[in-house]
Amino acid sequence: MRRNVVMGVVGAAVVLAAAVWFFVLRDTAPPAPDLGSAAAVAAAAQTTTATTEAPTTTEAPTTTIEAPTTTIEAPTTTIEAPTTTIEAATTTTTTTEAPTTTIAALGDEISGTWTVDTSIGSFSEFTSAYVGFRVEEELARGIGSATAVGRTPIVSGTFELDGATLVAAEIIADLSKIRTDRAGRDGKVKQALDTGNHPEATFTLFGPVDLGDLPVEGAEVAMTAAGTLMIKGVTNDIQVDLAATLVGEIVTVVGTFDITFADYGVEAPSAPIVVSVEDHGVVEIQLFLTR
Repeated sequence: MRRNVVMGVVGAAVVLAAAVWFFVLRDTAPPAPDLGSAAAVAAAAQTTTATTEAPTTTEAPTTTIEAPTTTIEAPTTTIEAPTTTIEAATTTTTTTEAPTTTIAALGDEISGTWTVDTSIGSFSEFTSAYVGFRVEEELARGIGSATAVGRTPIVSGTFELDGATLVAAEIIADLSKIRTDRAGRDGKVKQALDTGNHPEATFTLFGPVDLGDLPVEGAEVAMTAAGTLMIKGVTNDIQVDLAATLVGEIVTVVGTFDITFADYGVEAPSAPIVVSVEDHGVVEIQLFLTR
């Protein structure tokens, strides 16, 4: 009887430990944005497969008719041909150089207004456009640490390109639609951001940014874009590290920048299992731009 009780207690402890690991300790944070992965999503969005059935070919019947064989022996005649000497004329070949395509010329092809396209990828798989954050947590009772990630797929924005130069940009993220990797965090994050009164975060570019080889499809470029960020009604100057590439008809952009929550009047949310949350984090961006 006692043995059964002990076994029951051990079994319950195992189940409890597994539940704590699955719901609390298990790392559910999605990976940080990556330009290569995002470019693959952009390429897949433009791939269409068309299946066409080949027409049926009917073989015509083969008819064979043997022709009669006639043999006539011709008389042998020998004629010596006169020797003729012809000097070959000198031929001059003119080589025309192919026109050189410059980055500036390619840049003219992407000049204009590009907007954020939220129809590409899947937010449930974190492959769509999003704006979000990543912050480290210290868990209670010496359990360890965890990474908290929250993202919103409701993003809009415009980018003005003039050749290989980004002349203006604005990105607006709806923070009231933010979702974290653990549903229990969502309400506390929205409360900390006061999304009821300030649902949007806005980034506005300061001035022109050189895009380098971006107009060349497949070229990956890195840049730093300076601008202002408004969260919870507070605006500060920031610098965003961006990487971009042109994939077919889609400009793919990923980026990150550090943020200190107190600079925007944001107090990091807490929970009973969490001892502390860092007072700073990383803002993450993934965008797909189309005309």
